[in-house]
This record gives sequence, structure tokens and C-alpha cells, in this order.
Amino acid sequence: MGAAMKRCIERDGEGKDGSAAELACVTWNIAAINNNPFEYYATVEGEPGYVNLMKAVQQFMDSPGEKDVAVSDVFSASMFAKLEQAMRDLRLDGVDTVAQMWTDDFSKRRIISGFMKDKTIGAKRLASMPDRFTNTINTADGSVVCRPTVINNYDRDMSTLDAWFEQWFNFMFHTEIAVKDKKGEIAQKKVCALLQPILRKKYPEVTEEEEKVSIPLQML
Repeated sequence: MGAAMKRCIERDGEGKDGSAAELACVTWNIAAINNNPFEYYATVEGEPGYVNLMKAVQQFMDSPGEKDVAVSDVFSASMFAKLEQAMRDLRLDGVDTVAQMWTDDFSKRRIISGFMKDKTIGAKRLASMPDRFTNTINTADGSVVCRPTVINNYDRDMSTLDAWFEQWFNFMFHTEIAVKDKKGEIAQKKVCALLQPILRKKYPEVTEEEEKVSIPLQML
């Protein structure tokens, strides 16, 4: 696009009266780094169900009402206990700190008003960073592996929270995949090992404490 603009300026560099020409431009970003269907709106001919779904999701986000339940009503105490043990089994630093964050803060938040709409979570990349590395994974053999979630092309049954959690847990902690590093070398890794630290120098909203425990915090 830059080259096309340059040619237009070179061709139309002067107005009809010899004055400098003005070039009005509009540009927009149509790229996507993920395949979350709820981040984009498309026109699907003959599929009213799609429009109804998208409107219902938007309405829920705008006005959740009594459905704006506590995070702990969705991610239960038993689920967290299993996650906490898995993180301890990996000997991760900061699990005690993250457990305290869960008890004192995250478990008490409301799923929409206190979590989904909390802009600091976005600024700190606490949800988007782990999603970037685990949402849709391109493996070394060319196949694609999806995390159990509704925001990608995962196609197995997740009609209950328990069904989702068991699949998510096995995916994160018991699934090994072959991936290529930046040098093109292939390594066999568990999905949880793909997560990378969140650094304050890149994301200044992150606190020093959050940076130190960013791996288990992303798992949560």
C-alpha cells in the first residue's frame, strides 16, 4: 500500500494550478493473529443462527445481569486445587503467591464486570499472552492442535464445565507436541511449557510481583 501511495504522489504531486496536491487516505487493519470467532463479525448468508448468536453474546457482555456470577462459580475450588497441584508438580516458582491472588482477588471477581471488562488484564496480557501460545498450535509435522475452548476450532463436546476442564487440564499438562523453535529445530514439549514470561519492560502495567510469577499466573 505504501508503494501505491508513493506512485500516486509522484504522479499527482501538483494540482492543476501548480500548487501542491493533497492526498486523502484511509487505511485499516484487516489482519488477525487468532481465530476467535467473537472478535470479528461476518456476513453469513442464509444463516440467521449466526446473527442471533453474535447478538446474544454482545447482549450478555453489555448487560449480564444476574448471570454476572463470581469467577469461582465457573472455575470451582476443586478445579483450582487440581491446577495448583499440577503447578507444584512442575516446581514452578510463585505458586504460593498465585494461590493467594486467587483466594484474595480473582476468585471473588465477577466474570464480566470484574474480569472480562477489566482493562488492566488486557494491558498486562494476563489472558492474551497464554492464549497466543496455546490457542491454535502449528506442530512440526504441519498439523494443528487446538486448546479446548470456544474461541477456536476445537470441535469436541464441552457442554458442561467439568467436561471442558478435564479436556483443558489434559491438554495443558499431559499433551506433548512437536514444535519448531526460531532456528527450525524440533523439540517435544508439553503445552504448558510453551508459555513465556511476561516482562515489565515490554508491558509496564505488570507489577514486579506479577512478572516474577507470570508463568503460573498465566496458567490460572
